Amino acid sequence: RYVSNMSAVCLLLLLLSILQHSCSAAFSTATSPNSPWSAGAWRLDLNFGREAGSEMPKEWGASGARLALGVRVMVGSEAILKQSVDPTVGNGAMVIEPINDGKSLTYINSKGEQTAEMTGGGWKIDLPQGGGKGLASTLKICLDLHNALERNDITVSSDRLFLFAPCWREEEYSRGNKAMTPIVAAAKEAQRVLEEQLEHESGDRRLDGSDPIETIAAYKDMAQLVADRDEKKRRRREAEKIFPKATDNAMGHWPGSTELLAVGPGNILIKRRRLFGEEFQVIGKWSAVPVQQTSSELSSSRSNVII
Repeated sequence: RYVSNMSAVCLLLLLLSILQHSCSAAFSTATSPNSPWSAGAWRLDLNFGREAGSEMPKEWGASGARLALGVRVMVGSEAILKQSVDPTVGNGAMVIEPINDGKSLTYINSKGEQTAEMTGGGWKIDLPQGGGKGLASTLKICLDLHNALERNDITVSSDRLFLFAPCWREEEYSRGNKAMTPIVAAAKEAQRVLEEQLEHESGDRRLDGSDPIETIAAYKDMAQLVADRDEKKRRRREAEKIFPKATDNAMGHWPGSTELLAVGPGNILIKRRRLFGEEFQVIGKWSAVPVQQTSSELSSSRSNVII
């Protein structure tokens, strides 16, 4: 009986050891930097101010002032309850929470350093129609601002802020760069040719006006070069709406994939009710930069993992 009991105890200890090892492995997988479900730490740089085409009141931001606010956030992979999802972000949204670490959520105005009170809303990435080919996906974030922000003639009331921006996972970023290369090269070449012809010493000598007939012909040629340059610049601007720019190169871990994510500059919007429905108003720009997680933040993200 003693031998039988010892065997049972040994078997139980073996099973407990296997279970502990399995849980540790699952825990490690779910929280390791290589896991698509591990949280990611980012800094969102919000820059409030009047933008071209804004429908904000004429006096809002008329001075050209800006209000800069850095918001450090933890991007999670836990789904938000359906009834709590903002319809603008859409079903399938996941958690995002601001972190007040003493360096985040502060800004300066005429009264000195001020602190913004903000809580998380949700995030979601919408893939482009057609998919692939280096086209940008759309990152949608909403955050709740609980106190008013003010600097000069920039005032942002407590409201839900929507942040939209283009984004690319690594593979699509690489494809997008390849697609942009000939477009950028063509725009630069058109500009170079134009400047070359306008160069005082070595440019088109017909432009000096010594022969009126040749000068008229030169003006026509220059008009064609200007039109060609402008068209290639237009194509570049259009392409930069769907492909990454050279400056969109800050990549970091964002839940949902093991591939890193690059986020391009985007718009800050607020929603306003109108007589016939709602509309968005642009109140600034924003960008995102990945930051290194601290050990306490890593522990916090791990504590939220359900095995």
